[in-house]
Amino acid sequence: MGQRTPLPIGFGFYQSDVLPFSSQRCVNWYPVVAEGPALSVKALFQPSGLKQFADTALGANRGGMQMAELPYHINGTSLVSEDALGVVSTLGTIAGTGRVSLANNGQYLVILVPGVIAYAYDNSTSTLAQITDADFRVSDTVVYKDGYFVFSSSDGGVFFNSALNDPFTYDALDFGTAEINPDKIVALHVNHNEIFVCGTETIQLFQNVGGTGFPFQAIPGANIQKGVHAKFSTVEFDNTFCFIGGGLNERSAIWKVTGSSSATKISTNAIDSEVQKFTQAEISDAFAMTWSERGQFFAAFTFESERIPSRTFVYNASASAFAQQSVWFEMQSGLSKEGNRWSVQSIVAAHGKLLVGDSVTSIIGEIDYDTLTYYGEPIYRRMVTQPFDGGGTAIFAGELEATFESGIGLTTGQGSDPQVMMDFSDDGGRTAKGPFKRDIGKIGEYGRRSIWRRQGRFPVARNIGLTVTDPIRANLIRLAATPTLGSQ
Repeated sequence: MGQRTPLPIGFGFYQSDVLPFSSQRCVNWYPVVAEGPALSVKALFQPSGLKQFADTALGANRGGMQMAELPYHINGTSLVSEDALGVVSTLGTIAGTGRVSLANNGQYLVILVPGVIAYAYDNSTSTLAQITDADFRVSDTVVYKDGYFVFSSSDGGVFFNSALNDPFTYDALDFGTAEINPDKIVALHVNHNEIFVCGTETIQLFQNVGGTGFPFQAIPGANIQKGVHAKFSTVEFDNTFCFIGGGLNERSAIWKVTGSSSATKISTNAIDSEVQKFTQAEISDAFAMTWSERGQFFAAFTFESERIPSRTFVYNASASAFAQQSVWFEMQSGLSKEGNRWSVQSIVAAHGKLLVGDSVTSIIGEIDYDTLTYYGEPIYRRMVTQPFDGGGTAIFAGELEATFESGIGLTTGQGSDPQVMMDFSDDGGRTAKGPFKRDIGKIGEYGRRSIWRRQGRFPVARNIGLTVTDPIRANLIRLAATPTLGSQ
C-alpha cells in the first residue's frame, strides 16, 4: 500500500457546465483557511443551526430591520416586533405579499411595498400610517440619508426625498435623475455617506450639498460602469457593498464595489453559469443578506424559480482573502440532492442575537451555534471534490480516509452513532457509485477516522463525494488517500 497522501477537499462551489472539467460542490459546509499552524490548511466547518425564537402565527417573512435596538419584521400582512423574551407585538397591517424595502432613522421605520404602497411606523407614538402625500411617487426602494428618506420611483426615471425627518411630507420639485446614462434606476444604496443611484447599466454617486430645493448633487467623475439587475441584491458587506448586476450587454454576475468608479466581480465563472440559468425576471427578484460567525464573513444571494431548483449561494470573504481566490458555497434547507434555497428570508441583529425570518413558516428564528438542525429538521451537508487524476495514467485508489471532529455525537437517538456516506464518480459526476457508509465516531470516540478500503482502479479521473445528515457537528478537517499509479 502506498503512502497516505493528503487530498484537496471540496473547497467551495466550482461546478462547471462541462462536468468532467469540474463538478465540485459544497453544501451547508463553509470553507475555512487556517490562519496559523493546523492539521490541514483548509477545512469545511458546519454553519450554525436555526432554532425558534418566536412564532408570529401570521405567515411567511417579507423582510426585517432593526430600529432603536428592537427587531421589526413584516410577516404575512402584519408589521411585528419581538421583545427579548420572544413575545410578539403586532403593530399594523402591510398590504401585499412580496418582499418589502425598509429604511429607518431611529424614530420612523418606512415600509415600502414596491410598486404598490408605502407606510411609516412611528415608534414614539406606536402608530403605523400610510404615506398619502399627493407628491409621493410610487416607488421600488427606499434608503435613509442625512435626515431624508430617499426613494427610487417605480418607473425608473427619478429618485426623490421626503421632508427633513418627516416621511409623510414631499415636494413635487424635490427629485433628481442619474444623467450619465439613460438607463432605468433600479435601486438606491447608501455607503460611506454617499448615495449610489443604481441603474441597469451604470451606478452614479451623489452627495448632500444642502441648501434649498433638492439637496443631492452628482459627484463629478464618480460613476461605475456596472448596473444592478436585482433591486434587493445591494447589501453592505466587507466595508463596501455587493450587488447582482453587470455592464452594457453583460449578463448577470455578482460584484463588489471597490471605489467611486470601479467594481470587481467576486462571482466565479461557475457561479455566473448557475445564476444565468435563471430568467431575467427571476434574477430581478433575487435578494442578498449578510452575517458573520466565528470570524467568517458571509454574503448570501438567493434566487427563486418554479422552473428549476431555487438556490442560495454564499460568498465567504474571510476564506477568499486567505485563499486569494473567490470562495463560494451553498446553503439549503431540506434534504433534496437536486438543490434548494436556504429558507432564511431576512437577518436582523437584535437582543444580542441574529434573528431570521423564514420564507415558508411564520417563525422568527435564531442563528445558533449549539443548534444542529434547521428547526428540528436534518441539515444536509454535501461535499464533492475536484477531479483527481494521474496525468493520463490509471490509478489504483487503495484507501480513502476522512478526518472529522469525531467523538462528539449525541448520547441517544439519531446522531448517537453518526455516519458519513461516501460516493464516487469516474465519469465526471454524471453517475455515481455508492453511497458507502462509515462511522464518524460515537460520543467519546475522539480521533476516530472514517476509512474506505479497496477503492479500486479508475482510468481517467475520479470525483469523491461525502454526505452527512445526522445532527452532529460534522466538521471535516482532512481528506487523504493511498493512491498508486498503474493497475494493481
